[in-house]
Amino acid sequence: MDISSIIITAIFVAVCTIPFVLIGRKNKKKKKEKLQSLINIANQQNATISKSEVLSDYVIGMDEVKKQVFFFKKTKDSVIEDYINLADIKVTKVKNTGRAVAYNNSNQSIIEKLELVFIPLDKNRKEIAWEFYNSDDSSQLSGELQSAEEWSNRINESLRN
Repeated sequence: MDISSIIITAIFVAVCTIPFVLIGRKNKKKKKEKLQSLINIANQQNATISKSEVLSDYVIGMDEVKKQVFFFKKTKDSVIEDYINLADIKVTKVKNTGRAVAYNNSNQSIIEKLELVFIPLDKNRKEIAWEFYNSDDSSQLSGELQSAEEWSNRINESLRN
């Protein structure tokens, strides 16, 4: 192999890999910014995030010592920053809103909205729902269902202890 072939191959490899590296850096930066937004919400409550998860457009975290849960979501139209003190909560559940469609002689379930719902101890207070997924904002699920179920289980376990 002569030097010109090596140079051409190196340039070709660089041109093909640079976009992936740039996209990876951009995604990592966005993830870090979302996590920092969640940490800022926790700091306002004198709390420390001990567990967290960052997905496509939201981040959720928990202070296991103070039993508080924090949520940050940024969409095209809005920014949601919220926290809940688990001392005021009875239980959480995943609310899956969808519809059935016929496909290949069977009914398929389509998820349109996915929420983590907090049911308060005080029956006079309204339920609090954090939206993990909305089909109006995103065309397909990317781990939101598993995330909502995992966080519901984690929070309910914390409420039992």
